Amino acid sequence: MRRTWILLAMFCCVSGALKGDERTQQLVTRLSQEADAFRKIAPDLVGQESLFQRAMKPPKRGIRIRVGASAQKPQQPVWQERKILSEYSFAAFAGEGGALHELRRVTAVDGRTVQDSKKAQQELAAVVSAPDDKRKKELLEQFEKYGLVGAVTDFGQLLLLFTSGDVLHYEFTYRREENQGNARLLVFGFQQIDGPEGLTVINAGHDGPARNIRIGGEVWVQENSYVPVRITLTTSHEEGDGLVNEHVREEASVDYTRSAFGVLLPFWTEHRELRGGKVVAENKFGYTDFQKFDTSSAIKFDSQ
Repeated sequence: MRRTWILLAMFCCVSGALKGDERTQQLVTRLSQEADAFRKIAPDLVGQESLFQRAMKPPKRGIRIRVGASAQKPQQPVWQERKILSEYSFAAFAGEGGALHELRRVTAVDGRTVQDSKKAQQELAAVVSAPDDKRKKELLEQFEKYGLVGAVTDFGQLLLLFTSGDVLHYEFTYRREENQGNARLLVFGFQQIDGPEGLTVINAGHDGPARNIRIGGEVWVQENSYVPVRITLTTSHEEGDGLVNEHVREEASVDYTRSAFGVLLPFWTEHRELRGGKVVAENKFGYTDFQKFDTSSAIKFDSQ
């Protein structure tokens, strides 16, 4: 009897492992196909992005003298909320081997119009199409100047982590099933095991250069087709001078949907930044109205 149970347990474990391998292979194949399709069309698209941020403002520098009862109380954190509307696209940077980054042309800040959306759309498309990294980097810097706090990152194209040339840098493990409405989804965990760091984080409001970070997270896919519908990630690192360090954690979730162009495009992103275990920034991004432009002559838009 003892031997029978041991053999049965071993058989179940082997069967489970084979099933897991089959699922993982289907995931990798479909994930890389969708990522390659996105990579091909993304630089030709312009959409609209809405960003709502709630974040803790960094303390003001310099000496502040307080007297009386207020001097006995610790300085309370100050939270700010920002709403930013932008024309939104993806641009290849020649100096980074063609790596894609999000680019934006801001059209409204906290309800105040900054630029006409049509004009911003045309200008953004022109910058994206030009082989000039300088102009692209200027747009990145302009976006940071609108008082954003915390991390401004390349979340929309998280799918590009898994192109056919990069997907083998990650290890995937089947985890569980989830229900989303009437749809049943399969959830896989992933962890970067080698290759270049998967995420570039550009901080606004904090000193220091951009950070490149290895990541891990989850991929949620449709049960029957393995089409990805959600990618989540978490990263952790230490910031400081080595004597006094602060633990920083980034959490993000990006939802994708099939577009009119036949490829997956982002439609919703949520991000949180935690420092010392406390939330210091929350970002919610929505993406709509993607259009494709033709650069063969003048820039013309086609929504189909």
